[in-house]
Amino acid sequence: MALTFTAPTDDIIFQEGTAAYNFIASGTILAGQLVFPNDTMKVAAVNAADKDNIIGVAAYDVTDDEYVAVWGPGNIVRCKSSGALTVGTAVHGSLNGHVYYDPAGVTATAKVGIALETVATNTQVKVLLV
Repeated sequence: MALTFTAPTDDIIFQEGTAAYNFIASGTILAGQLVFPNDTMKVAAVNAADKDNIIGVAAYDVTDDEYVAVWGPGNIVRCKSSGALTVGTAVHGSLNGHVYYDPAGVTATAKVGIALETVATNTQVKVLLV
């Protein structure tokens, strides 16, 4: 059963390391959701088929053709976990824009960050984006 994405309840940015980048939304994107580029200067929420080119995390909720700030590498952000995470583990993009840890190390998707706290499944988690 796939988890439905719900935005974290706190501000997405926890600690700025670099500035956010502005893009135009392709479809609905929720705060804290992982995004990938899908057209010229446009981003969309990550889904099952598009987990390889994640560029960051949406700063707030937007709908199609609205501008959205995207926090990228070097920032500490709040995301949602699709599984339990332990502090210090590498996280990857998952369905619906969650982050997850692949204990078997067989994921084909790139690492998007490092978990900075230990959390349960479907929980808000602080992640250093890489």
